Amino acid sequence: METWIRKYITASEAPDITSLRASLTTTLPDQLLQLITTIRGSKSYTALLLAISRDHPVVTQLLLTPLRGIAVELLFEKVEVGRTALHRAVLKGDRELVELILHTVSSGKKYELIAVKDGVGWTALTLAALIGYTEIVETLLISLSVEQRVSLLNIQTTYYRDTALHKAAYIGHTAALQTMLTSIPPDKVSALLSMKNRDSRTLLEYAESEGEKESVELLKSWQQPLLAALTNQGEELAESKQQIGALQEEDNRKTAELANQREELTKLKEELVESKQQISDLQEADNRKTAELASQREESQQQVVALQEANNQMTADMAAMMERLNKLDIYLRTPTDTDETGDQLHEPQG
Repeated sequence: METWIRKYITASEAPDITSLRASLTTTLPDQLLQLITTIRGSKSYTALLLAISRDHPVVTQLLLTPLRGIAVELLFEKVEVGRTALHRAVLKGDRELVELILHTVSSGKKYELIAVKDGVGWTALTLAALIGYTEIVETLLISLSVEQRVSLLNIQTTYYRDTALHKAAYIGHTAALQTMLTSIPPDKVSALLSMKNRDSRTLLEYAESEGEKESVELLKSWQQPLLAALTNQGEELAESKQQIGALQEEDNRKTAELANQREELTKLKEELVESKQQISDLQEADNRKTAELASQREESQQQVVALQEANNQMTADMAAMMERLNKLDIYLRTPTDTDETGDQLHEPQG
């Protein structure tokens, strides 16, 4: 593979495709990338850049295909006038080559590669728009997300501050201009149409100054619905402001109600704290009275016991007295002597 590359760099005749195919079958992608990167010709051109410059699409395809995903640094490399391989592919107008280069880098690097500026601040899209390569413009944009397209269309050249849209409008490439405008959402177009270059000219003003009637008509056709949309948006904005005002009033009212409710809640909390204190005081009083009642009950029980004992003593005393009375009664009724008449006489008690 090294021998083939060295011959290709120095040769002036057509390349030996058969030998290239054979060499590629025995060369690993990493080895191929190293060889292409290190072996260079005049102006530090690699074999890849020479293949693009010499219009050798087969050589370009055979060299690039094995390098998919690993040729990032090689494709970002700038040479003469600060242009990359993608810049040169666009200048050649080779859509297939542009697709191949974009296919070689990862999706996360596509935007960075397309947005690379050359020595005068032109991206690959700027070149395609200026020359009028509508299909290449479409190829470049379709590989990006909507946000990336908007960002790319906002890039301005270093000196004239032109965007790719300015270049297409200036030359009168209406197909490329239309492709770029339709690649993004309508709500993003207005900002692009109002962008100004170094001469403070918008796209429409730029096209009018150059007498590009088709570009002027196209841009006006875009401006009219945008103006109508802006008018509608203004009316909708006014209505939205009214709604916002009404909502703000309602919010203020609810805020005031909430403040009142919070104030009432604060009062209730204070009352609750006071009630809790009262309950606590009542509980303490109840506990105190309960203790006093328990003490009184204990004293009463003691008095009852004492009275019971006294009652029992009195009952015993009464029983003893009754027993004595009974004995006395019996004694009084017992005969001790008789008188002359024969009646019983009793001895007086005591």
